[in-house]
Amino acid sequence: MTGRSRVVAAGLIAVAIAVAVPMATIIVAVAGTRDPNQATGNSVAIADIPADFLSLYQEAGLAWDIDWAVLAGIGKVECDHGRSQLEGCNPPRTVNVAGARGPMQFLGSTWRAGAGQFDPDVAGPAVAAGAEARGFATDGNGNGLADPWEPADAIHAAARYLRTHGAPEDYAGAIWAYNHSDTYRSEVLRWAGTYRSAANPAPASVAGADVPLATVRGITVHTRIAAPLEAMLAAAEADGLVLSGSGYRSHAQQIELRRAHCGTSDYAIYRMPASQCSPPTARPGASLHEQGLAIDFTNCSSHPTACWQWLNAHAADYGLYNTVSEEPWHWSI
Repeated sequence: MTGRSRVVAAGLIAVAIAVAVPMATIIVAVAGTRDPNQATGNSVAIADIPADFLSLYQEAGLAWDIDWAVLAGIGKVECDHGRSQLEGCNPPRTVNVAGARGPMQFLGSTWRAGAGQFDPDVAGPAVAAGAEARGFATDGNGNGLADPWEPADAIHAAARYLRTHGAPEDYAGAIWAYNHSDTYRSEVLRWAGTYRSAANPAPASVAGADVPLATVRGITVHTRIAAPLEAMLAAAEADGLVLSGSGYRSHAQQIELRRAHCGTSDYAIYRMPASQCSPPTARPGASLHEQGLAIDFTNCSSHPTACWQWLNAHAADYGLYNTVSEEPWHWSI
């Protein structure tokens, strides 16, 4: 699968991977265009997904017991929810240089075993559940035809693929199977976190707002994530790793961070884009730390650390994601 023509031959992110079943090969690549850190609010994040695609992500999520937001993250990165004009995404029935096609970017040979990677038309009967060795062709809209260009079919097939490769128990591994790329996985999870938070907003944290808090092994967080955090910390400890860090941050503390990282002017504190601060720091009122829904882990300053490696492998099981790949210490819903 790939959403753009910048594949291995072009030296960019595109990885062909052999899946755990014969004749099923999949290749994916980054094709999204918007940085989720630039979203200005929950309504903007949800509005980024066309209504018909949002319904399909949620429907497929229920059907296959897969987090709809992860499907939406894949759909965003692959073909911008069907809007990308890159070959293989549009116009319909094109195939890009890697052989990928449709909104979730299936190769012909992944869709249907025995088909060629570049076969232009692999629509046909659905592959029966349990027979994924024959491919992932799925009839998501019940019209009797499994077509990777039909959004319903492609999204249900992507959910099925994730399910076959370890989700929902191991989203990190399943997304890795979809594309052997840490960058791809981080971007998918970042978008998933953005969409999930927008669809299920926690109480807004602004000056004077009350946030229900609990302290878990020294980390103060929203009560909403206290139990999964405790379970995750216990699991890490069982694996010989003691995780520590900081979670909740008051509005006043966020202002002070902006003052230190961005500058002392009114513009720098309240309006400057987070990306222009050093290090990047969310505007007051916009940080998940102010809602108790983000944690900065200590000893997690880079991807090679034991902290990041463990979290990268397991945190998604507890609903936490590294939503900003440039900040390996920062994990949130």
